[in-house]
Amino acid sequence: MQTQYINEMLNLPELKICQIHLHNTEELHIEAEPVFSKQSCPCCKSDEAVIRKGRNEARSIRHLPVFDKKTYLLVPSIRMYCVNCAIGFVWSYDFVRPKQRYSQLFRSRIVEHALGSTAAHSAQMQQTPVSTVQDMHNKAVPMLSEQLIERAWEEAQEGSNLILGIDDFSIKKGHRYNTGIHNLRGATMLDVMPGRKLDDLRKYASEHPRFRMLKPKAVVMDLAQAYHTWIRECFPFAIRIADRFHVHGYVIDSVQEVRKSVQQTLMSV
Repeated sequence: MQTQYINEMLNLPELKICQIHLHNTEELHIEAEPVFSKQSCPCCKSDEAVIRKGRNEARSIRHLPVFDKKTYLLVPSIRMYCVNCAIGFVWSYDFVRPKQRYSQLFRSRIVEHALGSTAAHSAQMQQTPVSTVQDMHNKAVPMLSEQLIERAWEEAQEGSNLILGIDDFSIKKGHRYNTGIHNLRGATMLDVMPGRKLDDLRKYASEHPRFRMLKPKAVVMDLAQAYHTWIRECFPFAIRIADRFHVHGYVIDSVQEVRKSVQQTLMSV
């Protein structure tokens, strides 16, 4: 059977396909070998003095489905020995981390599905235990969060006509308040700082020069004096805009006060 197309579907250039077995109607087992005969020593970074010392039991690695079937890669666990460094090591594959049973591409697919749905739904789609999906998702979230934050800051720095949004919030009413910084045009959150007092805001600006490098055209915030003072200090040329929610609230409160003051008079007429 020709395996060149299978190699392309697997997208694993470090492997060469040896045999393909249809384990059952739902599973496909693919035996593969490394393309190269040697691997560099992790200490000296050279393969000149590296020799093979045999094999352990083959590793079974879950990979992306092929022909809509659950696919397992059976790859050898090759023992290597570096004569110069006098150390032994096991063949390391790029497509899967040591001691893991799922390929990097499969883990990425799982995380991508879990972000757009639930862990239970993703597990059902990939025929994988829910606990495994949750574990992959929890490990990937910090790295994805850093990437998204970095992308959000780059968009805020490079974009034209930047409009910032500043607002405070608390998880529960009466608890400690935090302040969120948003790119309103990009619909992204840039950062969250602890506190909402002027000292907290000034401390954040002094510790985050990246924030001071922004060039907002306008900043939308509520009517708290601390925010207006802070923004005037950081971005003196930015237009300060009172957000619609608070302005609307003050207008409603004023109308209600007028209504209450004249209500008794109108009823008596």
